Amino acid sequence: MVDTPQEIKEKRFGRVIPILLVFSGLLALGLVFRWGRPVKPVVRVEWEGQKYLTPTDLLVYLGTDADSPNMSDWKDWEKKLSSHPRIKKVRITRDPDGFLLVHIEEKVAEFVIHVGSSLYEVDENLEILSKDQVLNTHLIVISGSFVVGEHKLEGRQIFDITKEMRYALSLYPALSTRISELVAERDGNYTMYLKSPKSMKVFIGDKLELNVFRKLYASLAYMEAESIKAVSIDLRGEDAVYH
Repeated sequence: MVDTPQEIKEKRFGRVIPILLVFSGLLALGLVFRWGRPVKPVVRVEWEGQKYLTPTDLLVYLGTDADSPNMSDWKDWEKKLSSHPRIKKVRITRDPDGFLLVHIEEKVAEFVIHVGSSLYEVDENLEILSKDQVLNTHLIVISGSFVVGEHKLEGRQIFDITKEMRYALSLYPALSTRISELVAERDGNYTMYLKSPKSMKVFIGDKLELNVFRKLYASLAYMEAESIKAVSIDLRGEDAVYH
């Protein structure tokens, strides 16, 4: 171990201070150059992050002309966009060069709920993201006489159905691309409609449970392996029946 004389330590420390001062000065000059110069008026908007919403959709929601938006009230945009039913988070930053960067994080639609003559996109909390304006066309439709609240679907029935569907599809994800619609009939039974491998009707019975999805998954695998052609599957008994 070698001891460094105190005077050498002091000389080394003495050299560090000027370097730090120079660096701090350059940083300060950079900030002054960047932010001290005159800020240009906002003339352009750049959007990022959104998946289904378009810039036109957002500008229309803001109540401004989509072709020639009014930039004078841009400071209110973040608050207005935060109230959009489909938006989870929004962040707006202004660049001195004259453009706004609007970052959008959308809520994730999970199902389309069909009640009466209307279609509602809902997230996992059953909050309504859209009404009669479905943007995600690859979602499973759930139809029935459900209760539509002001901002979300309500009632134990739709809660239980979506909970069971969510769990089953997490175990059998291949079914999510095969099921087109699930109908909660007025008599208490459930009927399912498939879109793949071909259009088919599936009779489920009065219980929507994991065993039904297990039987459906096995039935489709068996039909494809054996090249069985059918227009309907009856899962109400112990074994699946093809028609």
